[in-house]
Amino acid sequence: MKQNVVFSVGSLNQLPLDWEGNRQRILAAISQASAEGSSILCLPELCISGYGCEDQFLAPFTAAKSWESLELIASEDAEMVAVVGLALPFEGDLYNVSAILAQGKIQALIPKQFLADDGVHYEPRWFKPWPRGQRKMYKGIPLGDYRIHFNGITLGMEICQDAWEGEKRPAYDLARRGVSVICNPTASHFAFGKAEIRKKLTLEGAKIINGAYLFANLLGNEAGRIIFDGDAYIAHQGSIVAQTPRFSYQDYTLVSHELTLEKRKDSGEDVVSFEIHLPETHSIKTSEVPAWESSETKKEEEFSHAVALGLLDYLRKSRSQGWVLSLSGGADSSAIASLCALSIQYAKEELGWEGLKQKLNYIPLTTSDKAMSELLTTIYQGTVNSSQNTRDSARELAEWIGTQHYVIEIDSIVQGYRELVENAIGRPLTWEQDDITLQNVQARVRAPSAWMLANIKNALLLATSNRSEASVGYATMDGDTSGSISPISGIDKSFVRTWLLWLEAQGFKGLHLVNSLEPSAELRPLSEKQVDEEDLMPYPILNTIERLVFYDLVSPHECLEEVNKRYGAVFAKEKLEEFVRRFFRLWARNQWKRERYAPGFHVDDYSLDPKSWLRFPILSAGLEKDI
Repeated sequence: MKQNVVFSVGSLNQLPLDWEGNRQRILAAISQASAEGSSILCLPELCISGYGCEDQFLAPFTAAKSWESLELIASEDAEMVAVVGLALPFEGDLYNVSAILAQGKIQALIPKQFLADDGVHYEPRWFKPWPRGQRKMYKGIPLGDYRIHFNGITLGMEICQDAWEGEKRPAYDLARRGVSVICNPTASHFAFGKAEIRKKLTLEGAKIINGAYLFANLLGNEAGRIIFDGDAYIAHQGSIVAQTPRFSYQDYTLVSHELTLEKRKDSGEDVVSFEIHLPETHSIKTSEVPAWESSETKKEEEFSHAVALGLLDYLRKSRSQGWVLSLSGGADSSAIASLCALSIQYAKEELGWEGLKQKLNYIPLTTSDKAMSELLTTIYQGTVNSSQNTRDSARELAEWIGTQHYVIEIDSIVQGYRELVENAIGRPLTWEQDDITLQNVQARVRAPSAWMLANIKNALLLATSNRSEASVGYATMDGDTSGSISPISGIDKSFVRTWLLWLEAQGFKGLHLVNSLEPSAELRPLSEKQVDEEDLMPYPILNTIERLVFYDLVSPHECLEEVNKRYGAVFAKEKLEEFVRRFFRLWARNQWKRERYAPGFHVDDYSLDPKSWLRFPILSAGLEKDI
């Protein structure tokens, strides 16, 4: 016999250790799903505590508060099955568990079998994997590899990484055990193109069990570095039948869909059975996929939406009252200013002005027209080495966006430091002898003024370094690296420039001047016509070396061979070897800088962040000698 059942999946914008806020967002999603006539709601992994609790997971207090919150959620008796995630201590170990709630109580606790332990994920530091087939009891509640049977539906679980395990994924075992539905609560971070992989795994899961697959991801910049897409999918019969829009500014998003399933009987030692009342009437809200998801420039769109959401989330979750940016007129700072503007634009488009004000209710915003000047403060800090082009570029963008923009001259401060040191060492500083010293002092003395504005406004200072600069240390510590968050440190300079051109083509007219300039630090005298790529090497080559060695993990010698293959028609072999040697020399010399960078958003399939992705010794013999 067949029956019609409404399934729901939801994404949640949670905050680690926000017990009350996280619980209220969970309950709001449950309430909406219930109002739409849903019988099953799948919510994201570890949504009770937040996924990014880090070593606070090891504190017994965190588990105790999670359980307390779970019991409160379970007591809100909705006529449906809800799946929520928490950390659960059991027999001396900690497990990542999905709780099955129904009839006002906790019906079962199903742990994760495979843990994410690569890239930005360090789950084995806190959790233990649950052995397949093992079943126990916890406080009288079934705990382990159980199936859930209710109203003729047999439900199984995969939790995030479980689905990424190929032929070992639990779906195959669950298919043999006769499940008709799988729920997958997940916390899968954003990276370019990764949503398509999640869709594929969702479709594969539905195909494996010949049934319905429910996938629910977290949403937003949850804990500082990682941005979650907020994608949730329902798959059935070879297609995605419903999905949430990604990168929403809502506290949660939810989508429901009615499916026709065969009603089956089921029993066994691994089955937890109960009955619920299936709603007879439904009021399902539709959800549309934004047109940009099928755009030919999807990478640029993803970058815009992900970082814009990350910036607003970081702003409000840190309770800061705006952003401050040292706007140099160059590509990096212009990209960050543009992303701040997009953040407000996207939020207003989705929430409306009143909705945005409510989202930032601790900031005394006045009118929509003044929002950018109230939220983003920019400052251009010129010296005798600053060109008129960058002055105009910064002014043009600040005016077009509508920031509160300041222009100051810092030559007297630079000269003051220069004279102090010259008097101390008893000789003048010269460009021939003290090039790096004289460059760095200009970059470094820009930081105090920017920090002062951030302090005055209780705002976030945004650092401007990109990944290409980080790989070779082409940044001044306590200068352009100063900041609370580094929005573009996870992306290379080549993409930043491409993205700015794309954004200008979308109608972002304030980028016209910056897109016409060659990237330059403008720290040497203007007569020298300083160009970044001449100081370093062409950015595409730099990015190729970085990826080959630290993502593909090839040897230094193999790296040189590959660089010769790709660029041998443009550069002499000796020149390419010089580039590769320079990269390795600068890489090893500057690991200490990467250790000190402000936190950055993870947006690509790899990053150089030693705290979340790539660890490298601060002191080493380096890799140059192995070419």
